[in-house]
Amino acid sequence: MRYYLDTEFIEGFHKPLFGKKRHFIDLISIGIVAEDGREYYAISNEFNPKDADDWVNKNVISKLPERNVSFYDSPRMREESLLWKSNKRIAQDIFNFINPDLGFHTSAYNNSELKEGGRLDGHFNEHNVTSIDERYIAQPEFYAYYADYDWVVFCSLFGRMIDLPKGFPMYCKDLKQILDEKAVKIYPNQTMYHKANVLDALEDRLGWIKSRDDYPKQENEHSALDDARWNKKLHEFLIKLQ
Repeated sequence: MRYYLDTEFIEGFHKPLFGKKRHFIDLISIGIVAEDGREYYAISNEFNPKDADDWVNKNVISKLPERNVSFYDSPRMREESLLWKSNKRIAQDIFNFINPDLGFHTSAYNNSELKEGGRLDGHFNEHNVTSIDERYIAQPEFYAYYADYDWVVFCSLFGRMIDLPKGFPMYCKDLKQILDEKAVKIYPNQTMYHKANVLDALEDRLGWIKSRDDYPKQENEHSALDDARWNKKLHEFLIKLQ
């Protein structure tokens, strides 16, 4: 099954009293939308807002729901405060989200349910399920737009890349690359207003695609969940684009 993800994060450098500056990327929030319409959203309670620059504070952090609420606050505010979680909890939530009702053992089911064409066969196929040590796990595909940093932040929730859960790929498919490739394929021999610059030529091709009425429009940018929803719509658009 395909999963579309987006993250908001803080990037910067920490300078210790002695030694070299060290680069860091800290998760702020993550949104994931599944191919079947399920959604997951969480906010990390481990980032330090003081590490963020003005742009991130204005466009991301200022829009987050309140973390510390009281009994006297509205039910909506109390519910939204539950979105703030530790990175460890977020990682566990994501595993459960990717593996819905799949963390069972073969010994819990009879042969008629497990064999090809059995009761669970359709469920297994939908989630591209495999079996490791008699435990069923999903084998998801991940997509993101400008995916490089999103993928680094995602993987870091589980530790190192080699610590990713079994069944998870070690790469994310970049929708921006897919979009660029589609643009070149659709308009391979166009004269781009006599421009010599290759980048400009690609940007012209992309402009034509983005001007289409059916090109998905982004709403509420820099909200991880809304951007993940847009990623799903963009991929569905690209699949149909001829």
